Amino acid sequence: MRRTSKILAVIALILCGFQSSHLNAKDKNPGAAAGDDAGINLKMLQGKWQAVDDKSDFLVFENNHRKEKGGGETEWDDEVFVLTDKPMRDGKEQDTLAKEKARYIYCEKSDMCWAIEELTAKKLVLIYMGRGRLLEYRRAK
Repeated sequence: MRRTSKILAVIALILCGFQSSHLNAKDKNPGAAAGDDAGINLKMLQGKWQAVDDKSDFLVFENNHRKEKGGGETEWDDEVFVLTDKPMRDGKEQDTLAKEKARYIYCEKSDMCWAIEELTAKKLVLIYMGRGRLLEYRRAK
């Protein structure tokens, strides 16, 4: 039931118009954009994660960089990210969902945003806001 509600919220976000204020993704302290709780999420995100459904897909968070490599790729996609309180689109916060501290990962260059559904020492679950796709990762060794 909870997952259904979250999926419906994501669909509502996609269907609604996107507007609000600008947040610069080049911020050197991504935790600062989202307040006190962001430092906790930023620390917990750091390191290498492996996708549960595709063992060749890896995600790495190093300071304020999000790196991804999958399949037969030899180069890492590397982009600066910020943690935000609301989902982002075109560099702007979206007013369609309730504000939650440091709940979203936003990369300005690619204009991609993920909701942090679950984050523990060993598990990371994201929702890609562009399609509502659930992405599950385990901490890589």
